[in-house]
Amino acid sequence: MEIKRLNILRALDQHGTVVAAAQSLHLTPSAVSQQLAVLAREADAVLLEKHGRGVRLTPAAHVLLGHADAIATRLEQARADLAAQRDGRIGRARISGFPSGIAGLIAPALARLKRTHPGWRFEVVQYETELALPLLPARELDLAVVMTHPDLPAPDHPRIELHPLLDEPFEIALPADHPLAGRAEVALAADLADADWIITAPGTACHDVLLTACHQAGFQPRLVHTSTDFGAQLALVAAGLGVTIIPRLAQPELPRGVVLRPITAPAPRRHLMAAVRRGQGPTPLLDTLRAVGAELAERGAPG
Repeated sequence: MEIKRLNILRALDQHGTVVAAAQSLHLTPSAVSQQLAVLAREADAVLLEKHGRGVRLTPAAHVLLGHADAIATRLEQARADLAAQRDGRIGRARISGFPSGIAGLIAPALARLKRTHPGWRFEVVQYETELALPLLPARELDLAVVMTHPDLPAPDHPRIELHPLLDEPFEIALPADHPLAGRAEVALAADLADADWIITAPGTACHDVLLTACHQAGFQPRLVHTSTDFGAQLALVAAGLGVTIIPRLAQPELPRGVVLRPITAPAPRRHLMAAVRRGQGPTPLLDTLRAVGAELAERGAPG
């Protein structure tokens, strides 16, 4: 059933005659009669009955009008929601990030959006960079917070574009009783070429960052312990089993027996970005993530 025919039925109910209803709708009486006949066939119900020289609505027609009012209300709500969606006041987004990206960027951004854009709904899932990127063109994700990684798309990628959020340095985590613990900063090659290293698994971004930084400094690190959890890495550091590098955004509450020291320039860094489908356009989510990243950069990120 078309809404325009329901509107004709409503006009007949309001104005009492076919002629008056036709005048109110700027139609001919014959057009009104034809449309009401079609509506009766669509509803499989008798909608009009003779009444004197005119017609009146049957009980079935009044039942249909009750639903027509509800339909008209929902259509008005749909129009309002579409306008709000076009204006960015409502929307939905499925977002992914790696753990420290969720904790440091996504969660603060969504907390802010709950206040500024209550009409938006978000779903957060955890994916590492290399797993998240293929899900964007597949429309399984709307935005992914990603980091420095060999799989990052090129600037001219036809489906994905990247928006910088935050560049953050890594720091050295040392046992509190380490000879270097009292230093203001530590040099990779000069101070740690012979150290035992605790590092994330091969193929992870932090693993690649450490190897690249050490190779650029001129030495091959001795990789002894492996863990993908920064808290576990720091526990191993506290036990005196080696040293590691931690990005500032990923630094949990330090366990007793661990100190963090800056790395002399050029310190290894990771670049955090928002990956979206090309052509997606600006959204409150992307704008807020950028704002949170800028604030973290201004105050040096946590740690």
